Amino acid sequence: MFSPTKEKVFMGQNLIWVMILLGQIHGYKSCIQKERMALLEIKKHMIAVAKEGESNFVFPTWTNDTKSDCCRWEEVKCNRSSGRVTVISFGLMYMKESSLLNLSLLHPFEDVRILDLGWNRFSGLFDAVEGNKSLSRLRKLEILFLDLNEFSSSIFPFLNAATSLTKLSLKANNMDGPVPVKELRDLTNLEVLDMSWNRFNDSIPVQESFPLRNLRALSLRNNNFSSSMGLQGKFAHIFHISRICKLKNLQELDLSGNKLVGHFPLCLTNLTRLRVLDLSSNQLTGSIPSSLSNLESLEYLSLLDNNFEGFFSFGSLTKLSMLRVFKIQLVPTFSYQNLLIICFSWICQ
Repeated sequence: MFSPTKEKVFMGQNLIWVMILLGQIHGYKSCIQKERMALLEIKKHMIAVAKEGESNFVFPTWTNDTKSDCCRWEEVKCNRSSGRVTVISFGLMYMKESSLLNLSLLHPFEDVRILDLGWNRFSGLFDAVEGNKSLSRLRKLEILFLDLNEFSSSIFPFLNAATSLTKLSLKANNMDGPVPVKELRDLTNLEVLDMSWNRFNDSIPVQESFPLRNLRALSLRNNNFSSSMGLQGKFAHIFHISRICKLKNLQELDLSGNKLVGHFPLCLTNLTRLRVLDLSSNQLTGSIPSSLSNLESLEYLSLLDNNFEGFFSFGSLTKLSMLRVFKIQLVPTFSYQNLLIICFSWICQ
């Protein structure tokens, strides 16, 4: 028989083993100290660039309390078995104008997969030691959100170093000029690229091919692309859609909300893997080609708010068995009527 003292020791030891066993079953470990301290450095940096009076709202759960597990902090997620940070989101903050993000603060996070740096007012990136090679240190980074900042096209050399990226979102920044083809050439793993709601206003240079051959989704929605979509070479700023037509793996393409003129670009009908195609809110003219029937994987097609004319047979869509949404706007032959929007229930439901 155990004495009361020995029985307490025995029960205490058993309790410890039960706790260890439960931890192993659930695969949970607290975050590693190096990354915990790195998160606190990020907080310090963000407080320094926050607007006056906003510092109390910067990562309030990120504390110096040694009992606080950083894997349970807001905007942070960890691998349950390793305790390493895999997701960091900066959330919505109010930064001072022309604030810069020091990328070297992210280097300790060797297993980070997702970075969401959106909804701030960052105007640039810097790293005093690594320079524009900084993001190459994040070898497992797959998804990067930089939406709703004030970044210009000057950040692309930094982004080109993040060669493990599969998704990059740059919506609603201050980017303009030509599409930065050269600055993206090393992102060979990229599958999703969103550069919508910027001010790109020039072509992909004639001598450049579009290097991102693994792209599955591309959005250039609501930019300032203009002039002809043709290949005549008569205009100073031609948006050479033929470069995009070489991206044979594309499944989603959004060029809506630009100033594109000319006929429907026939080379798009060779992108037979397309599921989504949006050319709405441009200035396209002429007839809609019957070769749309080549796009047998198409599920969503919008040609709204253009200037198409002539005869269009809905019979050409019979091969599109996957089509669920079709939006089109035609000018009717009756002069006294306004534009007619046609959308059949069997397609749009």
